Amino acid sequence: MKQSLRYVLIGIFIGAMLIADVAEAQFFPHNDSTYAFVSTTNAFGRIQTYDGEDGRWDSLEDKMIDRFYQLAGLNDSYVWNPNDDPDFNLLDTLYYEGPDSLEYFRELVMDNSFRAEAPVDIEVHTLVRMFKDEFYGLSRLGVVKDGDNDYLLSVLLRARIFEEFGGETLEWDESTERLYIFNNNGAIGIQSLTLDPQGVVILDFDEYDSTEAPRDNARDFARWDIMEQSGFPSSSLTAGPDGGWAYMNFGSTENIATGDTAYVWIAFTHGADLDEVDDRLDAAVAKADDLGIIGDPVSTEPTDSQLPSRFALEQNYPNPFNPTTNIRFDLPESAHTSVTVYDMLGRQVATLLNEQMPAGTHTVNFDASSLSSGIYLYRMQANGQTLTRSMTLIK
Repeated sequence: MKQSLRYVLIGIFIGAMLIADVAEAQFFPHNDSTYAFVSTTNAFGRIQTYDGEDGRWDSLEDKMIDRFYQLAGLNDSYVWNPNDDPDFNLLDTLYYEGPDSLEYFRELVMDNSFRAEAPVDIEVHTLVRMFKDEFYGLSRLGVVKDGDNDYLLSVLLRARIFEEFGGETLEWDESTERLYIFNNNGAIGIQSLTLDPQGVVILDFDEYDSTEAPRDNARDFARWDIMEQSGFPSSSLTAGPDGGWAYMNFGSTENIATGDTAYVWIAFTHGADLDEVDDRLDAAVAKADDLGIIGDPVSTEPTDSQLPSRFALEQNYPNPFNPTTNIRFDLPESAHTSVTVYDMLGRQVATLLNEQMPAGTHTVNFDASSLSSGIYLYRMQANGQTLTRSMTLIK
């Protein structure tokens, strides 16, 4: 069941990631002819896709998704947006390869430290996962909650099918909860995997508060107005010569604990037509289900009547970190529980917990002051179950 952002998603962070290594060199699958479908992220954090004659990257003229990214809105005076935004500061780009190079992970860590006198300190994470033989990608888009501030979280989608704007149809399918942009030359589509959209807004460029068609340079109050909207369009829209914009709104991050990441997993793809896009999104949903990405979220503050329904280990926060981070886990019943940390050679470097714990949601702190920068694995064992995740220490 998908829930609102009143809940922290226990996104069972991708099984293969548990054993994925940081690539020895930066790995770009759009340069690897063995990958069937790839995406890129440009210098401003936008996810983009291309479709050459072989279904892969060939040139800029093969662009399909022009931009796909999250927006985090504080109020009508401040909306974080990675498109040519003076806030944007790319802190790090992390590359991973899964077992046998069959899977690929890229995570962008961004903040707003370039903005003078920013109203809040904000950190945004974009993780993209792709698969060698599959024609879709999975993306985890989120914002880290800072202090008592709550944000609106939205995702923006814009097509540039074979490097051309104009004449495309923007459409929301309420029965499948899929958002499409398409024309006679191709189609793109996205679907939320873990949150129910609270609203979808589709706009022609002429309706959008932007002065230059290729850019998303709308003012904060205009973006905020769009992000506040709930409800769904009852009909499709055919864009004018400068194309259109589509927002998928997920509501407020209220009640997310400070330091937690409010996020949504979204499947994205492109294809020759809507039938192909639907087939690929169906496959993406099945893959996400197999990986445990789709699942019942758990309240951050469970009551006696709302205890966790399963054992779960969350992504540490913050991540990357220096030198301390928090690790949260869920126990549906009382159990003897251990939380340990290992380096990438399999050596145990810390024991954070080893005792009987009551049912509920718990947090332990990890201080890595004595360790060097790198990737570490943390493992929870309870009631015969073992869960493992990776984290990144950057000094």
